[in-house]
Amino acid sequence: MTFKNGKFALTASAVAICAIASPVSASECRVAPVRALFEYDAQTQIILDVEAAMARAQAAHGVIPAEAAAEISEKAQVALIPQSMFDATYDVVRHRMVALLAVWRESLNDAGDQYVHYGATTVDIYGTATVLQMDRVLTELDTCLAGTIDVMSTLAREHKHTPMIGRTLGQHAQPITFGKKVSAWIGEYSRHRARLSELRARVRRSATLKGPVGNYSGLGDKAIEVEQSFASELGLDRADLADWSGTRDVIAEYGLMLGLIARSHQRIGQEVFLLQGTDIAEVSEAQRAGVVGSSSMPHKRNPRDPERLVHAGRTIPRLAEVLGDDVVNLFERDNTSRLTPVIEEISITSVDAVRRLNALLAGLEVDTDRMRANIDRTRGFAMSQRIAFALSEYMPRVEAETLTKKVVANALAADTDFITALLAEPKVTAHFDLPALSELLDPTRIDAPAILQVERVVSDANDPGAER
Repeated sequence: MTFKNGKFALTASAVAICAIASPVSASECRVAPVRALFEYDAQTQIILDVEAAMARAQAAHGVIPAEAAAEISEKAQVALIPQSMFDATYDVVRHRMVALLAVWRESLNDAGDQYVHYGATTVDIYGTATVLQMDRVLTELDTCLAGTIDVMSTLAREHKHTPMIGRTLGQHAQPITFGKKVSAWIGEYSRHRARLSELRARVRRSATLKGPVGNYSGLGDKAIEVEQSFASELGLDRADLADWSGTRDVIAEYGLMLGLIARSHQRIGQEVFLLQGTDIAEVSEAQRAGVVGSSSMPHKRNPRDPERLVHAGRTIPRLAEVLGDDVVNLFERDNTSRLTPVIEEISITSVDAVRRLNALLAGLEVDTDRMRANIDRTRGFAMSQRIAFALSEYMPRVEAETLTKKVVANALAADTDFITALLAEPKVTAHFDLPALSELLDPTRIDAPAILQVERVVSDANDPGAER
């Protein structure tokens, strides 16, 4: 940041970093800004911003002189700490904060040099920097998930009347619509967005300026007030007073949340993987011209993004376990973990996984004819519940269900279709003729609540005022 005319202005580097949290199109899911957050320039700039915010907060409460805070804020520029100089200093001192301060102090005047990092501890600075990184990742990830819901909503609307077989325990169950299937995904990802919002609220209350053992020692009588001003300077919410540096539960929750979302990616990826298999072939993953499916079998069109989503569902939760393990820490701050590389990897991988999911769904090709053909493979048996319900209007329900099971058994024994077996049963034809039975067995007759279900799920997910 720079200090001009009594006001603080963002440097070009800070503008680039803060732009990560700016609103973008819901369909846009960007990995590059998240990756950049953990590279030297952006990460160092965040640390400098944290130091500058602390100095301004201290000056506001008379802890350090205003001129020192102005100098520190003016010189909080990553350009003044080239990576080559930082690396050379670190190789000597083997301490990140000490190395950064040593290089930075060469650019500061006497006031800045005297009061930079005043009363602070490394854990507070890096912990708050991590909070800022997580906050920005969550902002980007929420944008990605909004894009996921947009793509899913398009699919659900287009296919709310498209019948396909529903499957339970690997068996044909009853017809559903492809729109219904996608609407279940929409509900799941809407809940993920709600969870992210709740998590982000806790992350945004996690700025910390509590000193070496978390009790504000060395920070003066106004330490608590300084910490609140510090959080405000960084654009974060009211800081929790309880020290979290020895618990790390919010960081663990961050990992668990990303792991749960990855599981959803894995399940959808696995299902698309199976649905586009040769034996089902109800959907196909879009593939660019020139993409090779197999080196030895020219006819193959192998899945790509579904496979990567399954892999993400296996690896991201493993990274989350590492963050979760750090909840079991030692005393106040004697941690033995190295969380930064884990947070970096899980953050980048998580956003990339959503990007792949969105691309997969946006290009998904749905074969409605094959869906209908697969329904017909069970020769009408998938409509057995509808027959039993219709018969129950003329006989006790248990008797109707028993009769329907008997007809199904007769059809299987005779290796014939359901309607032929129904027409051979006098107890059925006493109430239903061929046209009536054909109508009952028509899988394209979708019950109104099933259509309404899809429409309302889509509407609720895309309503900005709906509860998340």
